[in-house]
Amino acid sequence: MGYHIELPDGAYHVVTALEHCAWPNLTMMPDGTIGAVIFNKPNHGGQEGDVELWVSEDEGYTWAMRSQVTQHVPPSVRMNVAAGMNAAGEMVVLCSGWSLDEQGTRGIGAILEPWVLLSADEGNTWEVTTTLQWEEGTAGLLEDRRLIPFGDVCIAGDELVVSCYAPVAPDGAAGQRDSLLYRSSDGGRTWGDASVIGGGNYNETDVLVPTSGPWLALCRTAAFHTDEPGVNLQANVRLFSSEDRGRTWAAGEHLSQPAQHPGHLLELADGRILATYGSRLPCLRGVLGRVSEDGGVNWCHPFVVVAGLGEKDLGYPSSVQVPGGDIVTAYYTNCAPWHQRYHMGVVRWSLDAVL
Repeated sequence: MGYHIELPDGAYHVVTALEHCAWPNLTMMPDGTIGAVIFNKPNHGGQEGDVELWVSEDEGYTWAMRSQVTQHVPPSVRMNVAAGMNAAGEMVVLCSGWSLDEQGTRGIGAILEPWVLLSADEGNTWEVTTTLQWEEGTAGLLEDRRLIPFGDVCIAGDELVVSCYAPVAPDGAAGQRDSLLYRSSDGGRTWGDASVIGGGNYNETDVLVPTSGPWLALCRTAAFHTDEPGVNLQANVRLFSSEDRGRTWAAGEHLSQPAQHPGHLLELADGRILATYGSRLPCLRGVLGRVSEDGGVNWCHPFVVVAGLGEKDLGYPSSVQVPGGDIVTAYYTNCAPWHQRYHMGVVRWSLDAVL
């Protein structure tokens, strides 16, 4: 069978984590191991399942499962994650999900309260907090929200920060959701001190705390359907910035076209910022990237990280940079000419090949 895969010149591509819908979240561990926190079932949470940690000890070339991060309580599924490292070198995962019907196979129920999971041994074993603990005095934006974590857990001085999204109304009516920022002063064990990144029209968000300059957030917009001819309101990604350490946020440029979402942000060793996002356009199904050399003010034209995927169910890129400067980007898809079922794909590539 013939096929065409589009990659940057010199890139290396691997197919791994077969039968996993994945939605990968990559974290660089202190010893140089790359961790990928992924969902372990070949669907969008329609059956009981959990989150696993897969690792690469050779900078993205080969991958293997290291541990199962969550142990779901039937009938439910644990699948929506944010992940990163804290200042003590522990891996931190926040994971929510939803309840299922009595058969545990179909029917999405209530959004589950996130669990907090920490590992002090590079993801071999996990300390589990089965109820999300709020910092003392937390109120308002927290207790009454059905939070869904997403993106990177980031170190911000002596704090951690993470993004979650939540329905505006208690019942999640009309798909209206807020993108929110939460803080932890104890290494990720408790959370609070919330602020709004984008209100009413935003969901899956990745936050970046750069070495210098404003904090950035790349938010997926909501997809609203219309019958008006020529009007395309499919989801894309929009950049937000904060000059006051995440207390207030200003909406900025839309970095992608409709049907291109969600996104990930990475500060590179030389200070440039890489944004990657999925593309579900019929003519371009894969992962695209853009680079900013001025802290997110201006961006280069989009370039292809991987293209040639076969169906709409794809994307959710996450990237890390390895010693020597190469970038490792993971994504998922349910169909590609080289493997026509769910899997995680990984591309190791160089910016020199695309800029």
